[in-house]
Amino acid sequence: MDIIKNSPILKVNKISFNYSSANAFKGISSVSLSITPGKILAIIGKSGSGKTTLLKCIYGLEDLQNGNITINNELVLGPSFNLIPGHKDMRLVSQDFYVLDNHTVEENIKDKLTGYKDEYKQKRVNQLLRLLDLYELKNLKAITLSSGQKQRVAIARSLAEIPKILLLDEPFSNLDLPLRDKIFTYIREQIQREQSSVILVTHQPEEALRYADETAVMENGKLVQHDRTLFIYYKPKSKNIAALMGRYFCFKQEDLIDKGIHFTAQQTYIRPNQLQVVSNINEAQLEAHVNNIFFNGYVFEYYAITPNGNMVYFYSKDNDIEVNTFVYLKINWYKL
Repeated sequence: MDIIKNSPILKVNKISFNYSSANAFKGISSVSLSITPGKILAIIGKSGSGKTTLLKCIYGLEDLQNGNITINNELVLGPSFNLIPGHKDMRLVSQDFYVLDNHTVEENIKDKLTGYKDEYKQKRVNQLLRLLDLYELKNLKAITLSSGQKQRVAIARSLAEIPKILLLDEPFSNLDLPLRDKIFTYIREQIQREQSSVILVTHQPEEALRYADETAVMENGKLVQHDRTLFIYYKPKSKNIAALMGRYFCFKQEDLIDKGIHFTAQQTYIRPNQLQVVSNINEAQLEAHVNNIFFNGYVFEYYAITPNGNMVYFYSKDNDIEVNTFVYLKINWYKL
């Protein structure tokens, strides 16, 4: 299904790549995707699924064995064609952070803003110092900072100038949630203003759900699903994708109270927040016996078993359901 309505800024067309030193296949095979301006695309998958390899190919750090990549209809070429690998309209930010140790925090950020007027440069630097909670450290040399502070300086450097395509390879994974929220709010404002795009590689489904407009799922070097993030979450194409995106259970037709109702194959995987406890059996589709209760800091998670022995999960903000009781449950389907 083609989910892209606007003209894509980046197109990846059936690309393949495998490392020559690999004893077995450890690359990517026939991957196609695209992204439009102003959007954040997350690429998720298990370790070794090909996420980082795909990002390196997009940036032009590897020579493709098949297919092609274009940014604004211009071919992205690999290191065989470029003296300095990487595309001028893209920036890759990885976990290998780099700072200028013998320069101050402020100087580190200004270093990435050469060519701009002093007034704009200072405004941008101050904006990034506040964004990354570095303002009080601006006059300290980077060599005196802790590793966590250096990480924030490196991120500030990477965000000083937003390119057409910003490639993020899990650079924010060690930051706390409020700071990540600040950064992604800033990034979204910037890419919508500049009509740029972001590709975020992450192994955390929470990041994809929280920040990405679209999500692409990699599995064994192949792209197995690419769609709106909510669609990936509520209508995954397989059990592996469902599990990758968070807690779920497999719906069983035999568990329905009304055996005359039938659901589609895409309604097989149910998220806990899709179940609602009801008091009237006429509103319910399922019945289940509560076996255990967990508290995750936000809601209570109930682990229950249907009369046919199938597992279900559901949430409630109230802890008013006891273990060893039966509950009636209604399934809420989201219109996507």
